[in-house]
Amino acid sequence: MTTLRIHDGCNGALALDLRDLIDLLAPRSLEATWMVSSVVLHDPVLDHSFDEFTIAGRGAPGEDLLEKFAASGSPVSGALLSKAAHETTQVIWGQFVGTLPGKSDTWIAIRAIDSTFFEVTSSDEAVLNAIRSVYKDVQMASGPVTSIPIAPA
Repeated sequence: MTTLRIHDGCNGALALDLRDLIDLLAPRSLEATWMVSSVVLHDPVLDHSFDEFTIAGRGAPGEDLLEKFAASGSPVSGALLSKAAHETTQVIWGQFVGTLPGKSDTWIAIRAIDSTFFEVTSSDEAVLNAIRSVYKDVQMASGPVTSIPIAPA
């Protein structure tokens, strides 16, 4: 599996969000089944792990579909994930793991890291090539972020 970190920015803000990645990878992203969850990171100074799932949505806290998906721990269709991603203003922290129909292994893992970058982990060369062709500030990482402080790619 290869992990790419996308840092594309515009006026000091990240220039992409989950909806952009789902749209870029359609139709396969829409055919996939997704698990939505928190990003789990370890703080070696405090020797403590923490989970982060944070979005900026249009509704009251806890009412956004992405928040409901993360809280439920149930699989979500690609179409429903796309709808929820388009209804959300911004994904700040979150993990989205997609599996293609008839497969048991992970097709892709997308992680939003503190509104600073998105990580995309996949062994699918079409996914990796699509990311590299659309985004300008893409760095290869040794793997997904697992602890803080976050080391550069």
